[in-house]
Amino acid sequence: MAGIALLGALFYGLVNSHYLGLIIGRALGPYSDVLAEHAFANPDPDVWRRIAMRHGVTILVEPAGGDPMAFDEGGQRLAPVPAPGGGAIRAVRTAEDGSRVTLYWTLWSLQKNHVALLAGLVVMALTVVGSGFWFLQRQLRPLAALRTGVDAVARGDFTVRVPVVRDDEIGQVAGAFNVMASRVGEMVDDRERLLADVSHELRSPIARMKVALEFMPEGDKRDILARDLREMEGLIAVLLEREELRSRTGRVQGEQIDLAAIAAGVVATFAGREPHVEFVSAGAASIRADPALMTLLIRNLVDNAIKFSRPDSDPVMVKMEAGDGRVVLRVADDGIGIPAGCEERLFEPFVKLDPARGHHGGYGIGLNLCRRIVQLHGGTIRLQPREPRGTEAVITLAG
Repeated sequence: MAGIALLGALFYGLVNSHYLGLIIGRALGPYSDVLAEHAFANPDPDVWRRIAMRHGVTILVEPAGGDPMAFDEGGQRLAPVPAPGGGAIRAVRTAEDGSRVTLYWTLWSLQKNHVALLAGLVVMALTVVGSGFWFLQRQLRPLAALRTGVDAVARGDFTVRVPVVRDDEIGQVAGAFNVMASRVGEMVDDRERLLADVSHELRSPIARMKVALEFMPEGDKRDILARDLREMEGLIAVLLEREELRSRTGRVQGEQIDLAAIAAGVVATFAGREPHVEFVSAGAASIRADPALMTLLIRNLVDNAIKFSRPDSDPVMVKMEAGDGRVVLRVADDGIGIPAGCEERLFEPFVKLDPARGHHGGYGIGLNLCRRIVQLHGGTIRLQPREPRGTEAVITLAG
């Protein structure tokens, strides 16, 4: 755009320069000579009028022994005799008897047409810029689609495919991206399917072990085995629950529910736990969601907050805010917190941070389930540190 403006300024200055007038004046010199000689040979005012009208020139005639006279480009006589404004190219010719004629060529009097000239430059600039923008957008459209696909893969959606509309390097990159997304999706599906199959198969031997446990005599060994079996059952239940959520596609339709009421009900189930759990809400928070999944979401978040609190921690706070067409749920604890930069890692399955920091217990799947539930409802979830310590989970859902 700056280049076009500079070009326009140079062109505008050029056509109005004194030197351009001299160049055109010299080119019109022979033409002016012919007209002047013809008129001097026929010193009739009507001849001057016809020359002015036919050739589009303003003529000022100063006879040697008479009054001056002038004709404009339309052949009209001018009185009193004017001098055309700036921009006209003047050619003066003198006859042998002292008569003089001045021809004012106004073909290039551009100073009378500044507005038209500027308008033409603006139209030219807009045309060039518009054409360039359209061409650039056309060239970059495949890259925009590729970026959308990369964002989808980053969110865990391996079903996305980028349209391949060209055969150049960008088209080859799009094709390679589609192959990569397909293969990575197959690898993830195979892994998830293996976990689900193993979980299903483990239920039968665990059931037989529980039966055998009933015939064991009471004692420490039986208690340890019973505890291990309960832990294995819990892990299998979580894995099957996760597989059921993973197999869902699209958004959950659900029903119109009051999320504040569901959150209050979940908080009530933690009565008597330490630290204490408090619920704060400004009123009803109506959203369209699956009530069972929302209950599971809030229970997992509150359970995590309690699990990673300290003996001297303040109560776990569950807050509900509704407004601007959205509902925000916050679950905050005063616990051990999480290391900086690990917020996103905790949403991956089976990720457990350093036990030396007190990150123990659980299977490392709870937050992964929470993210999947939120995604199924078209929302977002994030973890953020609190000051001076603790962690806050923030869930945003459409109201």
